Amino acid sequence: MKKIFFLLLTTSFSIAQTQNQKVKVILLGTFHYGATSDKNSIKFDDLFSEKRQNELDSLAKRLKKIGVDKFFVEDQTSNQKEIESQLKLYKSKKITDEKILKDEIVQIAYRTASINNAKIVAVDFKQELPYDKINEYEKIHDKEVNPYSFFDAENPFTAKRKKLVDTPLMEYYIQMNNSYTRQALLYDYLHYALAYGTTEDYTGENFTASYYDRNLKIFTNILRNIDLKTDKTIVVLFGASHTSFLRQFFENHPYFEIVELETIFN
Repeated sequence: MKKIFFLLLTTSFSIAQTQNQKVKVILLGTFHYGATSDKNSIKFDDLFSEKRQNELDSLAKRLKKIGVDKFFVEDQTSNQKEIESQLKLYKSKKITDEKILKDEIVQIAYRTASINNAKIVAVDFKQELPYDKINEYEKIHDKEVNPYSFFDAENPFTAKRKKLVDTPLMEYYIQMNNSYTRQALLYDYLHYALAYGTTEDYTGENFTASYYDRNLKIFTNILRNIDLKTDKTIVVLFGASHTSFLRQFFENHPYFEIVELETIFN
């Protein structure tokens, strides 16, 4: 393994220079439609309305047009067979359970795969963040003043954003994945969390590192399922906080090229 690793280090630049074909990556950071109790769920009361279903049909057609080969979705790798079985049922219009249908994987990935035969791959890795350490630190230091004034800086993300109920779905997704929203999501991890700890105590850094670790495992699962010979365009359909981190990995990898949502959905 060491020999392989060092060989990769010494040849990575020459490989990158000769690799002309990059895999196009569409980072479709999403909210959860309500099938889960995730804190990033958003009330989507009109999901099954004619208007929203037409919007989802249009979204799927845009993804088909760009030629999506694979969807990488926020489901554990152990559920891959279940996804494949469920997709067959969806294509046959045999899924009637509203709880199943009320899932962004079904509404976007299954819908698109039913018209272009894209493959859907589960790549999530469940890993709990150490909230207990954060809560413990808060209790101990509740009445103390943070010795590092930098963390008292005002939150710069105060702009009002359009609400889902008032916004066309594709426009909402563009807003949800723009640089402003992305930085706002990262701010929790790269600013607020890092305020927890002093001197040799890195409680907050450990919290953020744990989330980096989970997303790096997700990224690893994606790489394990990429075929450079056949995969031209992929969609990563995950909660927007995940795609904000994953973007950093894709941007700095020589075999990928990010496609901005506004170039597809506008």
